[in-house]
Amino acid sequence: MKIGWRWLREYLDLQGIDSDRLSEALGMLGFPVESVEETGEGRVLELEVTTNRPDCLNHLGVAREISARFGLELGIPDLSEPSGSAVSRPRAQVSIEAPDLCPRYAARVMSGVKIGPSPDWLKRRIESVGQRPINNVVDVTNFVLYELGQPLHGFDLDRLGERRIVVRRASEGESLTTLDGVDRRLDPSMLVIADATRAVALAGIMGGMETEISGATRNLLLESAYFEPMSVRRAAKRLGMRTDASYRFERGADPDMAPKALNRACRMIQEIAGGACEGPVIDEFPRPIPAREIRLRSCRLAQVLGVPADPDFIEEVLGRLGFELEPQGDGSWRIRVPSFRADVALEDDLVEEVAREYGYDRLPTTYPAAATAGRFSESEGHKRRVSSSLESCGFYEAMNYAFTNPGREEIFLGRRTPLVPIANPLSEDHTHLRSTILPGLAESIRHNLNFGNRSVRLFETGKVFFQRGEDPEQAQEAPCLGLAATGSAHGPFWSGASEPFGFHHLKGVLQLLFRNFGFEVEYRAVARLPFLHPGVAAEIVRDERRVGLLGKLHPRLHAHYKFSQDVLVAELRLDELYGRDLQDPAYGVLSRFPSVEHDFSFLVDKSVSFAKLENAIRGLSIPELRDIRLIDLYRGSSVPKDKVGLTLRLTFADVERTLTLPEVKHLSERVFSFMRQELGVEGR
Repeated sequence: MKIGWRWLREYLDLQGIDSDRLSEALGMLGFPVESVEETGEGRVLELEVTTNRPDCLNHLGVAREISARFGLELGIPDLSEPSGSAVSRPRAQVSIEAPDLCPRYAARVMSGVKIGPSPDWLKRRIESVGQRPINNVVDVTNFVLYELGQPLHGFDLDRLGERRIVVRRASEGESLTTLDGVDRRLDPSMLVIADATRAVALAGIMGGMETEISGATRNLLLESAYFEPMSVRRAAKRLGMRTDASYRFERGADPDMAPKALNRACRMIQEIAGGACEGPVIDEFPRPIPAREIRLRSCRLAQVLGVPADPDFIEEVLGRLGFELEPQGDGSWRIRVPSFRADVALEDDLVEEVAREYGYDRLPTTYPAAATAGRFSESEGHKRRVSSSLESCGFYEAMNYAFTNPGREEIFLGRRTPLVPIANPLSEDHTHLRSTILPGLAESIRHNLNFGNRSVRLFETGKVFFQRGEDPEQAQEAPCLGLAATGSAHGPFWSGASEPFGFHHLKGVLQLLFRNFGFEVEYRAVARLPFLHPGVAAEIVRDERRVGLLGKLHPRLHAHYKFSQDVLVAELRLDELYGRDLQDPAYGVLSRFPSVEHDFSFLVDKSVSFAKLENAIRGLSIPELRDIRLIDLYRGSSVPKDKVGLTLRLTFADVERTLTLPEVKHLSERVFSFMRQELGVEGR
């Protein structure tokens, strides 16, 4: 925002305050000066104005801030009715059909206006803030815009059908040629200013060519309105337009300034271009915006700022900023917020106003006492246990965006999946929410391999999202864990080659994780998953429900990501893990007595998995059984084609005594007899 030094002096007596001191003060108030330029109108300051302060996108707003900072009297320009305002009825009609998007619309008719060049002082004034002079009427509207912050627009009254203004939503397929010569296709989400038959302007953005002011114009209709900020922002973005008017309307204009700015503009047009006002201001205000009232307590000021509240200082600075204060006699004030301060809604917003004027550099450095003790969220303990379990296995945590696009998901999953769309995507690559964590981890693996890191183990916890039906409001989310690993299972060693990280290593990591949660699962081979190798893939099952998947990436994806080594992945839904109460680790005394191992070999059908064998044995609930390990697997000519030879090693121990060999033999025979009866195993 460009602010002219000479322009400011029309509202303030700046004697004794040079531009350097003023720049420093504006920076302390939250409006840093980015540059200072010398022009024919003197120095012009380029201010950075944050989006929540549209009241300072004009000279009067900035002058108000300076007035409060230095205790100066603020001179307000003449905003009263111009002469001729009471003559007859206005020669135009205004109706608002979309009051939700336009709560207020003010207009005034002027007749006998002579369009021509602006006087030199007006040209220089608007040129100093970066505007190009056009003609005296348009230059006046730009002057008022930069003086008061209220956008205005002028129509050639004689070109308006039936001399009517209708504020309505655009019709489907309606078009409008705007002042920049571009034909715009409109839709019903956009607000337009229309006459009796057609759209003549985009509300809050730009006027149309068919009703623009030209040298032949004699009768004007000046518009000054308040438009709902969100509707202006959506329309401007959809059409790819950004104007001085939309820049202010989409941040929140002052609804009470609409008729005042109109008075100011009409008065200036009368002085510069002649003409007379036809009747009073037409002011349609179907939805009055109530003033906000906030209670400000001195105890709250002292609590937040760390300094005692000075009532005189508070009343002076807030009064100069336009707030109306009413002392309540209990150390508090009832404060009426001016309509131009859309950013003030809470008590602490008022505290911030006092702090800005007092000076942040003068506030003491103190730390407030905590009112309540903090605590973790309900799932934080579960998240930490997941992280510690995986980090103990050499995994590092990855953090990827939860955004994706349909093409990326389809390439990975091998099918088109309904995805949850993002209403306001940041880029073409991030248009939807992910339905799986694995594509992001696969790209992280590729990134590491490209930079020479050949052994990578990554995990990520986060949300995945599912579309239920056509309505995005019905989308669901779920916590999920993804793992990806490649390279060596162990570090290099002098006595032999390192073993590559494989399927069983990943399965062992998951088993450790489940054990740390006291969670029992079953692993079942699956052959048809589009993103996993058909021969190296399994599903994780609990109570006959799939809760996860693991395996080696499909060769199709190896080729897509250009992997030169195997990549193992797993994905697990964390709902059930997070839904279980965390158990404290159980500790026991180490047994003083030795354990006894017993091996036995047998034949079993190929269809029987080791997990089924292990679960069956543990189901016997033998207290002395400590461990079950598969130590040998044999397929050969001496074994039938539908069978496989296995050797299990069972470890037995008792915490109170040493087991005898006959006792161990009896326990082993009990296990073998049960397996023979239940699973049909045969001894070897």
